[in-house]
Amino acid sequence: MEVLTSIFPNFNDVFHIAFLVVVTYYGWVLFVLGLIYMLYFEYLEEIQGQFVRGTEWVFLEIRVPKENRASTMAVENIFAQMHALHASITFEQKYMQGRFQLWYSLEIISLGGHVSFVIRTPKRYQHLVESAFYSQYPSAEISVVDDYMEKFHINVHHNEDGLYDFFGTEWKMVQDSVIPIKTYKDFEHPSAEEKVIDSLTSTIETMERINPDEVLAIQLMIQPIQNNEWAERAERKIKDLTGEEMPHKITLSSILLLPFEWFAKFSYSETFFGGGHGHAEPENKPRNNWISMTEGEKEKVALIEQKLNKASFNAKIRTIYIAPKDQFDKTKRTEIIGSMRHLSPGGGAGVHNTLKIDRANWTKVNALVSDTLEKSFLERETKRRKYWFLRGYKNRSMYVGSPKFLLSVEEIATLYHFPITTETTLVPAGVHTVESKKGRAPSNLPTAEVL
Repeated sequence: MEVLTSIFPNFNDVFHIAFLVVVTYYGWVLFVLGLIYMLYFEYLEEIQGQFVRGTEWVFLEIRVPKENRASTMAVENIFAQMHALHASITFEQKYMQGRFQLWYSLEIISLGGHVSFVIRTPKRYQHLVESAFYSQYPSAEISVVDDYMEKFHINVHHNEDGLYDFFGTEWKMVQDSVIPIKTYKDFEHPSAEEKVIDSLTSTIETMERINPDEVLAIQLMIQPIQNNEWAERAERKIKDLTGEEMPHKITLSSILLLPFEWFAKFSYSETFFGGGHGHAEPENKPRNNWISMTEGEKEKVALIEQKLNKASFNAKIRTIYIAPKDQFDKTKRTEIIGSMRHLSPGGGAGVHNTLKIDRANWTKVNALVSDTLEKSFLERETKRRKYWFLRGYKNRSMYVGSPKFLLSVEEIATLYHFPITTETTLVPAGVHTVESKKGRAPSNLPTAEVL
């Protein structure tokens, strides 16, 4: 205490006054405010849960023609149309009815090697989603299907006698998600003979190779978000990359520390969290270090700015592998993870962002020292992770598991689009497609009179 007093002469007075203010006189106010804060979030969580449970959902299977020459840009336009469904919510709707922005689940599903593209959407948006797809794929077939996960009754805590086992993982961004991943445009080679390279080819091929009783699926959750909700975050990232100083912003912590700084006659925020340390900044300091930046750093800034110009969604990605216990193949998890590695160039060290598995939420738990010594813990932790992963996957939850991250419509179209056919490539045989084109009869078709 003497050391602190010698450094900060008013140190004892500061904490004495703080004790009197917080405990002796106004402690009950802090208690009441804390209680109101907790009750508010409990209330909000309850009414929002009621809103989601009261929402009717529908599963739509999308089939496009076997000869699909539409580019991935067509799918990007679809998601741009779906983003337009972002709804503004009034005070009453948010705090009285529990309404908030709903989301879609985009799923690529392989049931025994038969691959289909399914979208789960709120039923109130069904017509709008169908219109978005028909506008880009007039010959597509869209049909309502059942939830395939309802066929698998897996009790994680009592699954010893169950028929099925599963492995699941969620994905996350290595860098701040304002930085985009590699997209379909980066796979195009204008100078090559085959200019269009499908970024999902390896993933679809992996899904085709599974056995008849196995299931392999990718779940991409997307929730519309306005760009102004993350524009400031992107601006901070750009300024961080260019070395430009961010303007001072008043925060809750700075307000709370203000009385203590006044009593102590020094800045707690600068002392404990860094700051100017009392040194004046040189007047001729450059605005940023753009001139000295590498080409890669400049490209990263350009990519962030491009992403800001695209409609964006909050997103989550999950993959799951289900199989009968006697056929469960552990190598399948390696295959599905490996099939998405092409979207992660440089292991996160490159210009683009990187998708990687979130080991904190996947259903495989590795021992720190010994499988034998940690057997009991590993079993409990595996069951816990499986329970929460399965709950999040079956409910198509945006809030269970790993944090959400940002994806633009261009990135989403890269991760979820229909196989593209060219002069040298065909749609994989296992993908559900429209077998024959359907159209109206010609207007000049001759008719016979019925006698």
